[in-house]
Amino acid sequence: MDNEQKSKFKFTFNWILAAILVILFITISAINSVFLSFGYLAGIMLRNIVEIGLLALPGTLIVITGGIDLSMGSTLVLSAMVGGMAAVTFGSAGGIIATLLTGAGCGLFNGFLIAKIKISPMVTTLATMYLFMGLARSLSKGDSVYTYPASQAMGTTYIGGSFPLQIVFYIVLAFIFWFILSKTILGRSLFGIGLNENATYYSGVNTDRVKMITYLLSGLMCAFASIVWLGRFTSIKYDAGTSLGLKVVTVIVLGGTSILGGVGDMKSTILATFIIAVLNSGLTVLNIPITTQTIVHGMILVISLISYSVLNDKAGRAISAPKKLVSRGTAA
Repeated sequence: MDNEQKSKFKFTFNWILAAILVILFITISAINSVFLSFGYLAGIMLRNIVEIGLLALPGTLIVITGGIDLSMGSTLVLSAMVGGMAAVTFGSAGGIIATLLTGAGCGLFNGFLIAKIKISPMVTTLATMYLFMGLARSLSKGDSVYTYPASQAMGTTYIGGSFPLQIVFYIVLAFIFWFILSKTILGRSLFGIGLNENATYYSGVNTDRVKMITYLLSGLMCAFASIVWLGRFTSIKYDAGTSLGLKVVTVIVLGGTSILGGVGDMKSTILATFIIAVLNSGLTVLNIPITTQTIVHGMILVISLISYSVLNDKAGRAISAPKKLVSRGTAA
C-alpha cells in the first residue's frame, strides 16, 4: 500500500470513527438532554477520560512498534505514591520531580528489558505491572497517599470557571504526539520497526534506542497523568490502576492501531478516546448497569474492528487487482 492509498484508508477509517462518535452523541442526547450541557461535557465527560487519553498517546507509539505496555496503570499509581510521599517532606516541587523521575525510571526499566535483554513486551510489562504494584503497596503499607497543592491545582483548576485545565494539557500533548508520529524521523522509525525491525535496523536506525525512547515517553506520560489523577481524586491506593492498562489498549485498538505493529494513526486514537468518553458518560447518564456497560463496550469495539478489517481488505484488493491485470498482459 503506497503513501497515497494509506492516506485514503486512514481518512476513510477516521470518518467511520467520527460517524460513530456523532451517532453516539446524538442518540444519548436525544434520550437525556443533560448530556448536551457544556458543564457536563467539559466538567464531567472529558475530565473522566483524560488520564486514559493521556496514556493512549504514548501507548499508540508502542503498539505501532509491535509492542505493548500493560504496566501503565501500575506505573501511574507508583509515580503518584512516590510523588505524594515526597511532597510531604519536600513540598510540591519535590513531589512533582519525584513523580516524573519515578515514571521515567519505570519506562526506562521496561525499555531496557525489551530492547536490550530482548524479553517480549507482553511478558515484560505484565511482570512489571505486578512489580510496580507491589512496590506501591510496600511503600504505602497498603494505605492511601493523598494529594498536594500542585497536584490538586492540576486536577481541579478550571479556566474561565468551566473548562478543566487538564483538558488543555491533553489537547497540547495530543498535538505534540501527533507531530512526533507524523512529522519526525522517530515516527517513521516506529512504523519501520513495526513492519520489519531487522530491515529498519540494517537501514541505519538504532532500533534499541528508539524502543527505549518510546517506553521512556510512556513512563513520563504515566507520571504526568498520575499528577492529574491524584489531584482529581485527592487520594490513591496501590490497586487503583489495576484495569487502567487494558482500558488504554481498548482505546488504541478501537482507533485502528494494529497490535501486530506497523499500522496506526494518532488522529484515530484521539477520536477513539472521545468515543469512549461519550460512551462511558452516556451510559452512566442513562443509568445503565455496569455489567451492561461492559457488554456495550465490547460490541462497539468488535464493530469497529470489523469495519477496520473490511476496509483494509477492500484496500488490499484494490491495490492487488491492477497488478494481476498487468501480469496477465505481460504474459500474453
